[in-house]
Amino acid sequence: MVEGGQGEKLKVVVDASVIAKWFIPGEPWEAEARVLGEMIVTGEVEAYAPLLLLYEVASIMLKAAHRSILRLDDGIEALEALGQIGLKIQENSWSDLTEILKIATTTKLTVYDSTYLHLAKKLNAKLITADMELKQRGEKITEILLIKDLKP
Repeated sequence: MVEGGQGEKLKVVVDASVIAKWFIPGEPWEAEARVLGEMIVTGEVEAYAPLLLLYEVASIMLKAAHRSILRLDDGIEALEALGQIGLKIQENSWSDLTEILKIATTTKLTVYDSTYLHLAKKLNAKLITADMELKQRGEKITEILLIKDLKP
């Protein structure tokens, strides 16, 4: 599983690719994502995400509803549940946006992905994602773990 330093609670940043696995049925690495979710709920890990995550997850729920993967009501319930699990949502300042843009330029990733990298670096936290390209391009910025590597 994931561990923090000796005697420290593990601090992580989670991205929308991980959160989607909690609510969209049949996603790869769903079991690993659920274990992480339970660790967040129980307080075993301290989890953060940028405000951007809320919009990305809402968009994922909308797409899933349009594709009949889940009902819109289920997507709304999922968003409400997300607000109750103890995820610490962080806003960005204008100076953060400057750093995010620099990260995006350096890594050739989107500003969206770079927002997660920046937050993890700023908080000295591990970024947990299901996005292999984000891991490959972003690992020079901060430590990144793939959700598939977490053991249920």
